Amino acid sequence: MAEEWRKINILFKEEELEAWLVVPFFGEEGAVKAILTAEDAFKALKAKGVENGILEDEIQRIFRDAVFEQEVLVARGTPPVQGEDGKIEYYFKTSREMRPKEDEDGRIDYREISFLENVKQGDKLCRKIPATSGRAGISVTKKPIPPQEGRTALLPQGPNTEIAPADSDLLIAAGNGCVTINQAKLVEVQPKLEIKGDVDFSTGNINFVGALVINGDVKAGFKVAVSGDLEINGTVEDAEVRCGGNALLKMGFTGHNKGLVTTAGDLTVKFAQNQQIQCEGNLYLGGELMHCDTKVGGDVIASGRKGAIIGGQVQARGSIEVCQLGSINFTPTVIEAGCNFKALERKQEIRQELEKIKINQEKVKNALYVLARLKIKMQGNLPPDQLTLYNRLQDTVQYYPRYREQLTSENDKLDAEIAQHKNSSVTIHQVLYPGVKVLIGRYPRVFKEQMQHAVLREVRGEIIPVL
Repeated sequence: MAEEWRKINILFKEEELEAWLVVPFFGEEGAVKAILTAEDAFKALKAKGVENGILEDEIQRIFRDAVFEQEVLVARGTPPVQGEDGKIEYYFKTSREMRPKEDEDGRIDYREISFLENVKQGDKLCRKIPATSGRAGISVTKKPIPPQEGRTALLPQGPNTEIAPADSDLLIAAGNGCVTINQAKLVEVQPKLEIKGDVDFSTGNINFVGALVINGDVKAGFKVAVSGDLEINGTVEDAEVRCGGNALLKMGFTGHNKGLVTTAGDLTVKFAQNQQIQCEGNLYLGGELMHCDTKVGGDVIASGRKGAIIGGQVQARGSIEVCQLGSINFTPTVIEAGCNFKALERKQEIRQELEKIKINQEKVKNALYVLARLKIKMQGNLPPDQLTLYNRLQDTVQYYPRYREQLTSENDKLDAEIAQHKNSSVTIHQVLYPGVKVLIGRYPRVFKEQMQHAVLREVRGEIIPVL
């Protein structure tokens, strides 16, 4: 019976980082034929080459507690330490907090707010930190386990930047301008244009590739388009402003529902009234947002003491934080948090496209029916132009079901995106007045009573205040 230890089973797992032991139970009609010991287990491990990280206490426990016919971890090697990924160290602010800061009286000095960071040619922008190779591990059989090396980072070289001549890991400015991270996640130095006065008949419409500062107003009827960041020190009237980066409107946005401001980044505005706003980032509001049609891809933050949303409709993909919601006059106000308006717009497009497919399929079916009858009548000898049309219609018949399936699949994915609103909320720091309709996701609630200091969330299909 001296060789019974060979029947002890050794299992290797996790690339031999672990050894597991299974001790069989020897018995026949209730009688034990042979009794194995911890020494037998050590023999079995040695025979398999297990020499590192042996858990002696676990082996003793197996035989002390009769843990038979079960896998037990009895040796654990040293795992490799994976290498750290390379990273980029920036020498400028990559994310700028645009939330307006108040003084003790609730006032905000917009003259002190700016997010344009100027650099000169040769200034350091960012540095590549190399990846590390990690540290090898050791298996239970004392074999080295190579680590996974960290991924190499790439310098995010964008327009008007260059690699430093004496340092291939350093990115520097190739010219003067404003440094930013563009939509492609590359570091870019944008040339800076400054307009001393107003945008009006003296300047005409502005279309500029880079960063722009307007020291005056943007008058009604004029257009401003800028690829980079934008600062407007005056008021934007009934004008059209399109910004490819972040925008700051220091003196507000007001008019008669004929103006539009769109930004690819964040928008910070002192106040807005009777206008349209489309912002892909966050909207930071210093004062009132009154009777505006507003769509925001991030959060709406109007948490200062004068921050209020009164009238109009505000849709935000994220959350909404406001001091006052609605007004004492019960002004109808619609607030939507967790609203993926782009997905909703696409769903509307899909709905219209599916309706077109249904109509066109019927038209194709009727046309094919006419041509098929003509083909039979002419014993299959259709004229060349009609034969070409017939074959084209046959291809279209096969195309429409595939296209409809593709649209339906996209629509289902959009439904799943729209349903992801559980983290969105509406926070009211002071008061919510009657007449306000709040939607979170697709769940609505019209408030008929005044409410103080609340955080609203959707819980099981209802909009309720939570702690």
